[in-house]
Amino acid sequence: MLVTGATALLAYRGVAGALESEFERRLTRIATTAAGQIDAADLGDARLHEEGGGYASLQLQIASLRAAADVANASLVDTSRVTLVEALARAEAEGQTTPLDTLAPAALGAALAGRAAVSPPFFDQKVAMRAACAPVLDERGRVAGVVAIEARAGYLPVIADLRRTLTLIALVSLLAIAVFGALFVGRAGSAARLERQLSRSENLAAMGRLTATLAHEIKNPLAVIRGSAQRLGRLDPEARRMADFVIEESDRLSNTVARYLRFARGEPAVGDTGDALAALDQTLDLLQGEFAARKVELARSGGRPAAAPVALDNESLKQVYLNLILNALDALADGGRLAVTTSEPRGRIEVAIADTGPGMSPETLRRIGSPFYTTRAQGTGLGLFLTRRLVQSAGGELKIESQVGRGTTCTLLWPRSRG
Repeated sequence: MLVTGATALLAYRGVAGALESEFERRLTRIATTAAGQIDAADLGDARLHEEGGGYASLQLQIASLRAAADVANASLVDTSRVTLVEALARAEAEGQTTPLDTLAPAALGAALAGRAAVSPPFFDQKVAMRAACAPVLDERGRVAGVVAIEARAGYLPVIADLRRTLTLIALVSLLAIAVFGALFVGRAGSAARLERQLSRSENLAAMGRLTATLAHEIKNPLAVIRGSAQRLGRLDPEARRMADFVIEESDRLSNTVARYLRFARGEPAVGDTGDALAALDQTLDLLQGEFAARKVELARSGGRPAAAPVALDNESLKQVYLNLILNALDALADGGRLAVTTSEPRGRIEVAIADTGPGMSPETLRRIGSPFYTTRAQGTGLGLFLTRRLVQSAGGELKIESQVGRGTTCTLLWPRSRG
């Protein structure tokens, strides 16, 4: 973009400089040639304004100069800057100080000092003009007067048109470069996103293989434990009661492993419905000891309906709440406040869990929940990922908002189950 702008600027300056130089050379040549043809002795007659003689000769020369050179005006000025002869034959101009003394003082002064010069552009009756002044020398080489010609600066509109054209070309070029740049950045961004998706897919595939292996390795010992507990239950009532606990927990663990295996494979959730708020109450009751041990204040607020059925079983709901609340407790290592708010906006059950912890940076917030990404030294990076998958399997949504120094809020939006 800089090269395009610089090229347009150099092209403009080059063409403008060439047109200006050519115009100045032309005016200088005309004025110098005319000054060399004027007899300094005729200037005395011109000062007297006597008809005939030298005055008439100068009138003829100046008028012929204006006609032949195709300039706006030509005049003869003496060393006191008084107009002696003017091609326009304005009576009020002859015998008066030449207007060029105000309009082109530098060029007139240079000619009176013996050097031909061209003035910068000036405006005469709203027309851009330039004047060329050349000295008339006497026999001793002294300046006897000045020939001044005035011409319209016709190249200025050409330069203005050129400037507009080059500006338009540069803007179009810059726009095209910007568009191509945006396309390139977009394509690079798409490639980066594709690479992240491929990496995510590879991680998910690896997690699926790991989960399948773990499920296989865990389910066999669970079957042995369950069978042994059933046989132990035949011994006496107390042993039967303890064996029932083992069987119940073995079944729960087996269901949990099966559920995570299903999610790892990307299969949709199936199963009984649960109560989102009842499961929340049970989870909070379970963690009362943790709140007290960590000196965390629990604040409950918001109304709640009599029932909050969602398309996720109670065990999975407890797992969701457990993961989010334990994450919040980890953030409140030195104590703090955990606020749990429930509501039902627009037919959806909303549960907000907000902590007063240190919060997360935008970069951490963007990556949190990705498989195997964790901010804890002993973490696996799978808890929040699986939590989100559980919520999504029930048609719900998990939103996480956080600011450094202001804590983190996790909001669960559950659609009511119609089943």
